[in-house]
Amino acid sequence: MTNITTNSARPVLAPASAAGRGFINFVRSFVAASAPIMVILIGWELLAHFGDMPASLFPPLEAIFRALMRMVADGNLLADVSGTFRRLFESVFIGAAAGTIFGTMMGYFRWCERAFIVPMNFLLAIPGTALFPLSMIWFGLTEMAIVSILIYEVALTVTVTTWTGVKTIDVALIRAAHIFGADGFSIVWRVLIPGALPSIITGYRIAFSRAWRILIVAEMLVSVTSGLGYRLYYAREFFQYDLVYAGLFIVGLSGLLIERVIIRPLELITVNRWGTVRELK
Repeated sequence: MTNITTNSARPVLAPASAAGRGFINFVRSFVAASAPIMVILIGWELLAHFGDMPASLFPPLEAIFRALMRMVADGNLLADVSGTFRRLFESVFIGAAAGTIFGTMMGYFRWCERAFIVPMNFLLAIPGTALFPLSMIWFGLTEMAIVSILIYEVALTVTVTTWTGVKTIDVALIRAAHIFGADGFSIVWRVLIPGALPSIITGYRIAFSRAWRILIVAEMLVSVTSGLGYRLYYAREFFQYDLVYAGLFIVGLSGLLIERVIIRPLELITVNRWGTVRELK
């Protein structure tokens, strides 16, 4: 009876201890990640209340929170976030698809690389923000002026990283695929894309971050009626400094969510799952 009781208890205790260790690790990681933020917030609040600084430069956290609540109550926060995200995802989807295809062609076909390597290097020297005057001449003060620049920046970034990834694939893998009868699109789908996937995912990450920063600036320049960048510009024009800080908080939080909710899971289901690169923390 003693042996039976001991053996039957083991399966119950093991998961409990594993769950306990997982909870402890979660708490430790949460504390480690939030401790620097708490130190900054406490320092900010002390400086706002007891420092000899104007409230316009260091508004108290409660003022920033009230401004954030006003944005929620007025419906401006939802409209701004949805407008910014719509422009971002439309541009990134089109630019990433075009960049992946074109980068694969440049990496695999020698004639394509020779034909476009000089124009590619020329375009890399022109930042997307420098093209805003041209896009405004073409499309006016419309959303297309923003989306066109974002597509350009994303497509260029993904093209370069995909091209580099395909070029670094071992030629022996391509020859082996040819020996086993793979050809044309099968080579691309079964060899080139998986082999270059770490570089492609890196390009998506960089493209997202670049597009996000350019989008916020573009919404300040182009005449749009909603968007996080537009809200920052509007608050600055009317000297609503608490709203400026609230908008900056939303911009940073949105960028963090994009990285953790979209880019990180994409890495987990591709390069980490397939063992192409080590798991990122």
